Amino acid sequence: MHLALQNAETINRLVEQGELLLRSFHAEHAKDPAGWNTEFARGELMGWRSTLHTLYRDYAEDIVNRVIARTRLTVPDGVFPSGAAHAY
Repeated sequence: MHLALQNAETINRLVEQGELLLRSFHAEHAKDPAGWNTEFARGELMGWRSTLHTLYRDYAEDIVNRVIARTRLTVPDGVFPSGAAHAY
């Protein structure tokens, strides 16, 4: 199953959701890097990614990479496998 064959509207919504989650994580991290809200935001991001991998398997990282490219934000450790763009 290639990502290009999927419903473009669905993929765009998943990218938008990922953008929101990544921006929320960074906003909370800026306020309190070790805070509960920061860890909650990290967990939300992990759940989103896990769902992507369940639905799209090998093509899930294509969606993640779109989010990274659009936001130009780093992804926290523990959210993406080694080799993906991340920091923290």
